[in-house]
Amino acid sequence: MTFGSYQRAVLVYLLLLAVVHITFAAFPRIDLAVSAWFAQAQGGFAWANGPMDTFNAVVRRTGELVAVAVLLGALWAALSKRCKPDVTRLVAFPALTVLVACIGVVNMLLKSYVGRARPHTVTEFGGTAQFSPPWQVVNECAANCSFTSGEVAMSASLAIPALVLVWPWLRSRPAQGLAVAVAFGYVVLTAVLRIGLGRHFLSDVIFSTLIAAAVALVLYALLGVRQAQATVAARWGASKGP
Repeated sequence: MTFGSYQRAVLVYLLLLAVVHITFAAFPRIDLAVSAWFAQAQGGFAWANGPMDTFNAVVRRTGELVAVAVLLGALWAALSKRCKPDVTRLVAFPALTVLVACIGVVNMLLKSYVGRARPHTVTEFGGTAQFSPPWQVVNECAANCSFTSGEVAMSASLAIPALVLVWPWLRSRPAQGLAVAVAFGYVVLTAVLRIGLGRHFLSDVIFSTLIAAAVALVLYALLGVRQAQATVAARWGASKGP
């Protein structure tokens, strides 16, 4: 990613962020409409009990294992004298994205203090809590609340840096398209599962993805990922950077 393409990526991100904010501010009940596709007439969500719940658990545990492996790998790279600095920076990229976006911003800050009720607990779907728009601080939930999604933040924090890191070795458009599809599909799969199970609203999963993308964009510049990739790519024979 050249400096010019990085600037364009930032501008596209800011435009997308503005559009999403304006859309949910103007039409907050989009969340209820989307969740209603998965809700049962008598209340609750059909996916909450059965194979989809088990499948969600498998996807979550797999993501957690990958995240732990990434964090341990970054710790080893930082402490090891045998690991070159450029490689350390590349390994730190996904690890810090997970730490800052998923653990820090989403789980420790937003989920703890916004207080948004989960879909399965609001009155529209058989619960007792009141629905609230995204970013509105309320007292409908005491802990581990709906806004935003920790699992989607984790999947996006893994998928976005992974896509950036493998890009120099994707020398054909089919390979690039497949990589984008896998990364995008993983995040979308996690998001659909969370909405279908009644654990999160559409805005929860979208804002989690945007938070992970923002952190990845900042860390890409701070860690000098482009320069590190160029050095490693030259050493390992890749022909070009992302």
